[in-house]
Amino acid sequence: MLPKVLLVEDDEAIREIYAMKFELVGFNTEVAENGRVALGKVSEFEPNFILLDMMMPVMGGEEFLRRLGPRVHKTHVIVFSNMPGDKQQDVVKRLGAKDFWIKSDYTPDLVAEELVRRWQA
Repeated sequence: MLPKVLLVEDDEAIREIYAMKFELVGFNTEVAENGRVALGKVSEFEPNFILLDMMMPVMGGEEFLRRLGPRVHKTHVIVFSNMPGDKQQDVVKRLGAKDFWIKSDYTPDLVAEELVRRWQA
């Protein structure tokens, strides 16, 4: 059985591309266009991985992590951002994110492969 992945991304094209790839691989996938919608899905969906954009309308990634609170320890949160920055990485890791990936360094194939690898580890 493959993992459940919650993709939190405000860019509709990116959401669709990644969701399609994840479903083709066999992941059980949910999407959310911002942190507020994602918070509503976390308890019901109980994802193994959350792939989290930082810059989103309504509620961004940092606020999502703050509101997620202790539930962050029940899943593997990967911040998936266009904004490299050591300070931002430190903040989200203190809030419970396990990893910080720069979007331009990854393709949907690479992300899916890495999630499978981590799931099987």
